[in-house]
Amino acid sequence: MKKIALIALLATAAVATPAAAQSVTGTINLTGSVASKCFVSPGSGSTFTDTVAFGELAVADGTLRTDLASAFGTKSFTVKCNSAAPTISVDSTALATTATASSGYDNSIDFQASVALTTIAANNGPFLNDSSNAALAATAVGSSLANSTGNVSITTSNYRTNNATDLLVASPTYTGSIVVVIAPN
Repeated sequence: MKKIALIALLATAAVATPAAAQSVTGTINLTGSVASKCFVSPGSGSTFTDTVAFGELAVADGTLRTDLASAFGTKSFTVKCNSAAPTISVDSTALATTATASSGYDNSIDFQASVALTTIAANNGPFLNDSSNAALAATAVGSSLANSTGNVSITTSNYRTNNATDLLVASPTYTGSIVVVIAPN
């Protein structure tokens, strides 16, 4: 009987004694990604645009005005890129008309476009393209664009006809352009 009582006492003690504490660890892994991108600010657009209306391109004697670069001024835009080294390409197209130009006349005005970037380190330009040459192919900027307003500045210079004495062909419309492409790398 003592054995039965002892077994009952041990069984009761085993039920009454709490089990040793055990810890459990759970881990939740989080993942995500951010794609390389460039966008125009404000907003998140992919284009910026402006128009420079020079008006009359010739002076009284029919030759090219000499103040077109100052009339163009500086055009500033804000482009944000989240990649470390975006690329830039620049393509300028001469101001031209479809009217035919005889000897001593010109139906196009070449110029040089210059794009300067505000960056956080090196190689902020200027990135140049002359309208008489092929486009500046995609070129590495070398560092991130500064996260600031007006970090892309475009100017022009060296407006010219084939010969300084050429008369500009009369036309109601001369058109040209500057196309700047900034892409994440």
